Amino acid sequence: MKHILSLLALTAALGAVNPASNMKLVFSDEFDGPALDAAKWSTYGEPTAMSFVTVGKSKALRITLIKREDMIQTNGIRSKYEQVRGYFEASIRMNANPGHTGNMSVRGKDEKVVPFIHTLWEGTGDDYLAPWARYLDDKGQHDLRSENSGKKILKGGEPSKKFNTYGILWTEKGFAWFVNGKQIHKVDRIAITTPMTMQFTHRVGEWERPKLVLKELPDDVDIDWVKIYK
Repeated sequence: MKHILSLLALTAALGAVNPASNMKLVFSDEFDGPALDAAKWSTYGEPTAMSFVTVGKSKALRITLIKREDMIQTNGIRSKYEQVRGYFEASIRMNANPGHTGNMSVRGKDEKVVPFIHTLWEGTGDDYLAPWARYLDDKGQHDLRSENSGKKILKGGEPSKKFNTYGILWTEKGFAWFVNGKQIHKVDRIAITTPMTMQFTHRVGEWERPKLVLKELPDDVDIDWVKIYK
C-alpha cells in the first residue's frame, strides 16, 4: 500500500504540452448558451448561485456565494457525463480572497463504495493553489497532498485576475495535475476502475468562515470552458 500512496513532487518543468494531444475530445462545454445545459450538468447547493456573465469577449459560467447570516454553503455543478480514465481540463478564474474556496475536481459518485478517490485543484485565495486528492479504501482515509499545495504556483495575481487552464490526467499509472500544460503533482497508481465525473464548486466551510470578509464579496469563480478527453 505504501508504494500506492507515495507522492512524487515535480522535479523538472515539462513544458507547455497538452497531455490530451493524442486523445479524442469526448465532452465539452463553452458555456455560451442562455442557460446551463441541463443535459450536461446537474447543480447542487443554491441554484441562484449559478449565472452566465460576459468576461471580455467570452461567455463564462459564474459560481457565486449567496449572502446570508451564516454564509456556510457549497454551490456547484457536476457533469452528467462520466468515464474511466482520460484528461479532464477547464479554464478557470479562481476567487481572489481567503475565507472561501473554488475548486475543480474529478471524483466518483459514491464515497461509501471503496476504493474511492476525489482529485482536486483548489484555489483558496491570495493566489494559493492546492493540487491534491483524498483516497478512501478499507483501511480509511488518506490525503495525498503535493509539496506544491498551498503555494503560489503561478505568478502573483494570475489565479484570480485571468483564466488559467487546470487539468487532471487519469491513466493506468495514476493521476497527474497540470496547470497551463505543466505538470505540478502526481500520485502513483491507485486501484480505481469505476467511472468518475467532473465537478466545480464554490464553498465556504466552517473552518474557512472566520477568514471571510463580507465586504470583499462578490469574489466569484468563473469557468470559461470545460473539456474531457479519452
